[in-house]
Amino acid sequence: MLKMKLTIREIAELSGVSITTVSQILNKKSDRFSEETIKRVLKVVEENQYTPNYFASNIIKKESKLIGVIVPFITEQFSATLINLIRKSLSEEGYYLMVSESSGEMKEEIELFNRYHQIAVEAILCFTSNRFSEDVVVSSAYRNIPIVFVDAGINNSHFGNVYYNEYETVTQAIEWLIQNNHEKIGLITDDGSGYSFIERSNAYFDTMKNNKKEIYPHLVVKTDFSVENGYQATKTILKDEEVTAIFCCDDNLALGCYQAVYDSGKKVSDEIVVIGFDGIELLKSIRPQIQTLEIPFHEYAEILSKKLIKAMAFPHQKQEDDYLKMKFIEKKEITI
Repeated sequence: MLKMKLTIREIAELSGVSITTVSQILNKKSDRFSEETIKRVLKVVEENQYTPNYFASNIIKKESKLIGVIVPFITEQFSATLINLIRKSLSEEGYYLMVSESSGEMKEEIELFNRYHQIAVEAILCFTSNRFSEDVVVSSAYRNIPIVFVDAGINNSHFGNVYYNEYETVTQAIEWLIQNNHEKIGLITDDGSGYSFIERSNAYFDTMKNNKKEIYPHLVVKTDFSVENGYQATKTILKDEEVTAIFCCDDNLALGCYQAVYDSGKKVSDEIVVIGFDGIELLKSIRPQIQTLEIPFHEYAEILSKKLIKAMAFPHQKQEDDYLKMKFIEKKEITI
């Protein structure tokens, strides 16, 4: 028969002491107790394999060392890359990350706020495309739990937002395509149903116009960011046999684009140049390589880690925005 775990009250009864005495001995505050009492309590503890309920203790102390993370989808590479780097940074400070999926729904995100409150996390890192009410954003706290948003500046966070030079970097990429004699350049961008990256598509349209290049409506596809949608969008664009380049506003789209180009029988880089956006690690293992605009993920993760630590230490202190500089690096084709 499975032996039931004893409570601290039962440990006290078996030892013939008070609950307070047991608690203080277990928390190494036993200076005022006799050696005999200490041995008696510890013997009962050892015989019954008692372990303290640190979860309950953490709720009282508010020192769980847990940080709740909310992502739209666990498989999303942008958030996964950042989370892995943040996990390494915060583990050195003794913190643990607990990651949950919201499907991008605000209702689910609020439910996760409640769940994280119940288990006494010390902070929440929320990847979201939803705009929250002012009372949540201004204080960026949910029931006294500080929330750091990763949301492309949708919410004017109390703990500051992180921005990067999207427009400038996309402009460089499109100009590079034009300088390399690409006339028909496709665009796969967001449809506004999730994250909206208006600067990325604006940079495409403005650069094409500024260089007096024709913009073909049938070469612009708006869709949700996923590998499958990138695949289907590319199949639509490739119906035009004269297309020689496709710019994707996200690396998930670029991965789908790569697959569609390959399945069409055309050669990536030689016949169709594919450019993505983010610079996720997965793209570095693909040959021939996809061009991509690289977010400095290590610096981004360091900024978010510092925001979380500062928010937990000083929850009422407003933090400034941070700015990152992306880069577009021309990649030469690598053969294996």
